[in-house]
Amino acid sequence: MRNAEGSREEVEMKRGNIRRWLLRGCLALMFGAGLVGTLGGAPAKADDKQLTIMFLGNSTAEPFWQRIIKGFNDAGKDLGFNAVYRAPGPKGFATANDYELYIQNAIAAKPDGLIIADTRPEAVNGTIKQAVDAGIPVVLSNAGFGEQKNVGALAFVGLDETNNGFVGGQLLKNTGAKHALVVTLAPGIPLVDQRTAGFIDGFKPGIVTKLEVPLETLTDTPKFVNAASAALQKDPTIDSAFSIGSCCSPAMLIARDQLGDRANSMHFGTIDLGDPALQAIADHKLDFGLDQQQYMQGYLPALILVKYITYGITPGTDFIATGPGVITADNAAKIIALSAQTVR
Repeated sequence: MRNAEGSREEVEMKRGNIRRWLLRGCLALMFGAGLVGTLGGAPAKADDKQLTIMFLGNSTAEPFWQRIIKGFNDAGKDLGFNAVYRAPGPKGFATANDYELYIQNAIAAKPDGLIIADTRPEAVNGTIKQAVDAGIPVVLSNAGFGEQKNVGALAFVGLDETNNGFVGGQLLKNTGAKHALVVTLAPGIPLVDQRTAGFIDGFKPGIVTKLEVPLETLTDTPKFVNAASAALQKDPTIDSAFSIGSCCSPAMLIARDQLGDRANSMHFGTIDLGDPALQAIADHKLDFGLDQQQYMQGYLPALILVKYITYGITPGTDFIATGPGVITADNAAKIIALSAQTVR
């Protein structure tokens, strides 16, 4: 005799259908009015060959980018496409011309879709547009906010970096801080410049002192720490410090420790997470960190391309934000556990 709910098999089938419809509904909301087609199976072109999607990102040695790469590779497994990640050497690109050649080589490989971190739009936007003109759909990810229309990309997945910095400025101001040292890089990198400007605006009417270090200083830790420590010790009215990214937070934290008891009455924050920053948040040495949730910067662009190539579906918006998420001592332990899985 069947119970009121039906047989076990029928119940499981109903639950499975509900899960599939929920997933379809979520994807349909993300991609606008069009309903996503049948889920499962390897996406293919008209000639039935498996799709190849290429991601042009940054060094695989960087922990920050390892989260993006994992998201991209997981998307390849879940959606059934051939995921090809290409990266420069450990130190990145020597010149903008190197990056331009990098994109040209990717176009020559004729992938079905391209995901590109548009870190130098003034130098490479024309080359990215060549990919679109050649019939290769493009999604910008991680870097390139506001450039999607300029190059003809389907969307940008990542952050409005000016807003990212603005949120950081407001959060630090809300601690009661009045004079902040912002640890940043020398002008010339758009996303860094945007974060810095956003922070200054968000921290108003507070005073901001900028420590702008040359890019090459990032590889000279003692020099970087000395610069940060000197800036903090030079002006006793500085009651807070903010790192513009994971590039700068380790040096800022070491400089913090060198302040001794004075650091206990100060406030500190950062954009982007790394193991030193996460542990510092858990230890109450950092008040907060802003998380890009970069796993989604690898996964979502691939999802957009697969559904566009397979079904002609486009997102309802050309800017899909992945953050910022705010990490404090209240949720740091959970994020540390996920960081060990290369997810956060």
